[in-house]
Amino acid sequence: MQVSMASTQGVGNENEDTVHVSPTGVVVLDGLSAPKDLPMGCIHGTPWFVRQLGTCLINLIGDDTVTLRKALRTAITEVNDLHRDTCSLDREAVPASTVAIIRERDDVLDYLVLSDNVLVLDLGDEGIRTITDKRVEEVAGEEMHAALRGPTGTPEHAARVSTLVTVQRRLRNRPGGYWVAATDPAAADEAITGAVDISRVRQAALLTDGASRLVDSFGSLSWAQLLDLLSTEGPAALIARTREAELADPVGERWPRFKRSDDATAAYVRIGQPVPLSSGAQRLERGKHTGSSWGAGERSDGHTATIAPAPQDVAAALGLEPGDEVIRRTRAYRDQHGIIAHSTSWIPAEFAQTVPALLRNERLFGGTSLDVIARETGRHAVERTDETAARIATAEDAQLLELDPGTTEAILVLSARFLDSEGQPLEFGVDLGAPGRTRLETAEITW
Repeated sequence: MQVSMASTQGVGNENEDTVHVSPTGVVVLDGLSAPKDLPMGCIHGTPWFVRQLGTCLINLIGDDTVTLRKALRTAITEVNDLHRDTCSLDREAVPASTVAIIRERDDVLDYLVLSDNVLVLDLGDEGIRTITDKRVEEVAGEEMHAALRGPTGTPEHAARVSTLVTVQRRLRNRPGGYWVAATDPAAADEAITGAVDISRVRQAALLTDGASRLVDSFGSLSWAQLLDLLSTEGPAALIARTREAELADPVGERWPRFKRSDDATAAYVRIGQPVPLSSGAQRLERGKHTGSSWGAGERSDGHTATIAPAPQDVAAALGLEPGDEVIRRTRAYRDQHGIIAHSTSWIPAEFAQTVPALLRNERLFGGTSLDVIARETGRHAVERTDETAARIATAEDAQLLELDPGTTEAILVLSARFLDSEGQPLEFGVDLGAPGRTRLETAEITW
């Protein structure tokens, strides 16, 4: 799967949404806002809670033998263990979150939805399916109706929202009420779950209610139009259009709502599309944020590490003489379509003693080699030079990319040279892209 995502803060001090991505899964959480005038039994707050819960979930769903319900039950328990000694977890006033999860498992796409996040599945000729849990809308009807009366942003409106939340807390995670991820692991048993043959799914979207409101609250888009917007312009464009609509109705006169703008998070997923090539810079950024250099839908194998003589181009990049000893680390990145790239990291041999993990024939955990070097030595990459070239695959290229001997194919070659704050080389990386793999990069434009 290929995932693009965006998350922006609405009215409030912090964004209480979060999104987590792994090679085979996506987790989107929407923390339940707690009005400032109401008590809270946790000293950490909702943003902390959703970050911890999301981190636990994305790690747990990586094990295909663990059902999504079991993963959610375990994650709630693990987060409880993180703060049961400091917080009053037996109270109604504890952090809580909605949940939406998808996971590729063999030939199926598993899903779980708890509370009012929305999962949108494009099933091609079978149409579009939406999965959401609206039980929260079936309770506290009188208080909810009052809280939706505008104008938003006034003290009177805020008081009505606080009254609603007070009543909802008493109905949360109990029969006849509604269910969210909070401190009771049994909430996982109330989640909506299912599995779809992955060959039937073209694309998917996981949305918090702040990102789905153009369809289900404002009625200005259909689900098909929302997916078209995500596929052509991306999640940030969806949220930007949502903000435009909210600003056009700031007090909730046309579209009654609890707050002028809510935190909004959207994850758009292409299913079964070939993964594009990643640059060294992209892998470094992913390593910093997720602890893994993998892109969504990728895996790696064939990890090797050794001391080797530096070829001429490597020696020039690292400021050495040809034939000087360097660390050479190699691996192949793959997706369901086959090999994406063969990657080689050339690293000065001085790190063999200070960072022994670099010489192990296994995947590095906790990020890229540059992340490991930074943690162990304090030397961070602060300057990068990228180069992209195209050439007809050589015999050596063909062997590394598992092509038939004698194949005449054009490939992309991505190289990246990383320097520390003193201008000293830390690594020279070379990625050989398999034939037909594209290079994709997006960036925000600031005027």
